[in-house]
Amino acid sequence: MASEIPSIAADHFSTGYSGKEVLHDLSFNISVPGIYVVLGENGSGKTTLFRAITGLLKPFRGVISLNGFPIQESKVKISYLGHNDAIPAGMNVLRVMKFFASLENVNDHVLQIAIERFGLREMLKKQFNELSRGQKKRVSLAKSLLVPGDIIILDEPTSNLDPSVSSMVRNLIREESRDRIILYSSHNLYEAMDIGSYVLALKGGNLEYFGDLRALSVQNYKIGIRADGIEKSGLRYKTEGNFYVFDVESPQETSELISSLVAKGVRIYEVKDMSNPLESFYENK
Repeated sequence: MASEIPSIAADHFSTGYSGKEVLHDLSFNISVPGIYVVLGENGSGKTTLFRAITGLLKPFRGVISLNGFPIQESKVKISYLGHNDAIPAGMNVLRVMKFFASLENVNDHVLQIAIERFGLREMLKKQFNELSRGQKKRVSLAKSLLVPGDIIILDEPTSNLDPSVSSMVRNLIREESRDRIILYSSHNLYEAMDIGSYVLALKGGNLEYFGDLRALSVQNYKIGIRADGIEKSGLRYKTEGNFYVFDVESPQETSELISSLVAKGVRIYEVKDMSNPLESFYENK
């Protein structure tokens, strides 16, 4: 449990790479625990913002502070899960977990709790490079959250995962958000509304919106489902490529649709946002 709720404040902050500015004049203040979805299309600056908050990128102008101190002077602990697993492919899962446990200086009891919590018991003897994408993500989350930081940063943690694993990952993240600040990046507005309390939306390196997700209004979604057996479900749909496409009005309706299909014996392989509500969201800002 975090000792206190930290704060993250950006004051006219700009940064980038090799002299090229990527983030432009960002100002925001995060001081309430919860899940803050950093929302934006690919190239909008989400990963750059995360690298700046962790201190990997220095500012061109302005400052980001944690608990009122510049990042380099702050004692706030950050847990960061980036795009890359940062795990040697030749190590088995048990060795991976023991290695990161030693770095975090945690005892075997804490290690065993993480192994059980993230469902790693059956894969402990497997080499990391032998695992499925979903299994690799669970190992990466487990090693990153052995000792959860006061701030947890997750860069698109459900990308390329099947629906059941994505749901498991989001449930684990919700558990950690009760007394912490979690920054969770996504390019999917549907996912943001499913998991988040607040949103920080970037477009072209600019801050387009920062506030309560409940204040947003999205008219409808087109959800594509790749599955076997939908033809016999009796539900209305269209087809686009390999996907059966349904019109829904909310993430809750999508969850109800999936539950209904599963109850009818449909085997679901993938759920995908076929529309682009993120685009219409920006147009309405």
